[in-house]
Amino acid sequence: MASVLVTGGAGFIGTHLCRFLHDNGHQVVSLDCDQTGEQPWECITADIRDQLQFDGIDAIVHLAAQVSVVRSVENPDETLSVNIDGTSSIISAAELSGVKRLLFASSAAVYGDSQHIPIPETAPLIPQSPYAVSKIVGEELCRRSEIETCAMRFFNVYGPGQSAEGGYAAVIPAFKQAIAKGDNCRIFGDGTQIRDFVHINDLVKVISLALNVEKLPSEMNIASGQPTSLLDLVKVFSGSNPEMKPPLFEEERPGDIHTSLADITRMQESLSIDEMVSLEEGLS
Repeated sequence: MASVLVTGGAGFIGTHLCRFLHDNGHQVVSLDCDQTGEQPWECITADIRDQLQFDGIDAIVHLAAQVSVVRSVENPDETLSVNIDGTSSIISAAELSGVKRLLFASSAAVYGDSQHIPIPETAPLIPQSPYAVSKIVGEELCRRSEIETCAMRFFNVYGPGQSAEGGYAAVIPAFKQAIAKGDNCRIFGDGTQIRDFVHINDLVKVISLALNVEKLPSEMNIASGQPTSLLDLVKVFSGSNPEMKPPLFEEERPGDIHTSLADITRMQESLSIDEMVSLEEGLS
């Protein structure tokens, strides 16, 4: 695919993806409501709910969304508007413009607290937040589209440039920020919660492969397949930060999931994935 539009292209994942695709010869267009700074690729400032046209675009990676679970609980109307109406708008524009393939950034949140561990794509969807509901509806809109789509269910993405206020793997930048300030890391719950962390470098490679492979499944987990508890994460950080203070344990937040670990068989079978970045390596 020569020409790729990335919605949410100015965000954490979007910026890394635009750079990777641009460096690998793709014609890249970034669409975001808040573009800042000069980039070597085309940047369009727009809301994904606007009436849009994508002439000359071969593929779309739809990342733009309200991504905070906590914020979705506090303000569900905003989340449903941006994530559902916005996705519907992007799909309609893609269909009218003759786009060939659309990759939709879904989320592990669609599974809720699944009884199936590791979680396959066939597991029941049990949303525990308006954010998760919005992603399930987005997936259904993709399935109903006349163009080829794949709902990529991202697990906990992390890497350089991620905000401590972000909605994906915010625990890692939040821990980093606390350590840098000499504060205690805050854990919501008892720390036994399991997460499946995937490094941003692996994620953008997976997306790039998915743009070019001949056929894709309609849903696919994007993760490392490696379980890490929050207590394990504290140990990794304390190994390289001996002066780190012990964590503070606080009440669990509404909408948070206890165990999130992906079955990545479908991803491995669909794409030629090299060895992935380990958590220790990714945090070093």
